[in-house]
Amino acid sequence: MQVTPDSSTLRTSEVFIALKTVGDADRISLEQLTRTLGDRAFGLLVLIFALPNIIPMIPGVSTVSGVVIGLVGLQMMVGRHAPWLPAAIGEKTLPRAQLAAMVDRTVGWVARLERVARPRWTFMTRGLGHVALGAMFVLLGGILALPLSWIGNFPPGVALVVLSIGLLEEDGVLVVIGHAIGILATVLVLALVAALVAAAVASFGWLTS
Repeated sequence: MQVTPDSSTLRTSEVFIALKTVGDADRISLEQLTRTLGDRAFGLLVLIFALPNIIPMIPGVSTVSGVVIGLVGLQMMVGRHAPWLPAAIGEKTLPRAQLAAMVDRTVGWVARLERVARPRWTFMTRGLGHVALGAMFVLLGGILALPLSWIGNFPPGVALVVLSIGLLEEDGVLVVIGHAIGILATVLVLALVAALVAAAVASFGWLTS
């Protein structure tokens, strides 16, 4: 099954599995992925880049994930109909084997969320709801871009997965749940950063005393 711009009738998990067939080289560029995802590229890009932060299989991907997700969110906020990536980011590539392994390892989670998702409360995915989703993507993408450990990346990663499935399946209930997880994740990460800063200050004071 090839991913094409007219794949809108496929479920999210089907499109997700088909990502393994994009192109024919050993590496897949982000711009190539964006081009082939069609009218669901916003949600699918967020999903693709959120999942490695839940199951860290591609080393060093969190910063790139955060930047891409933040750019997607900004473009949703300004009303773009399809995402665009600057050349410096779009030319970056992912190893096909690692992308395929991530798909195989996480598609079960996507399918389970998909089974409970259905079109409802669609105002949460359209109009102002779409803008609010974009704002949350910017916030959580910014958190992922920080030099945090996997522990700090996991909560925003979970929120982004739930939000992206809600967007893709037009399920406003999932979106509300995702927003709640996103707010909680933000509070937890802020608390983690504050604790690290306090520990660093205390350590510095002890060294200079």
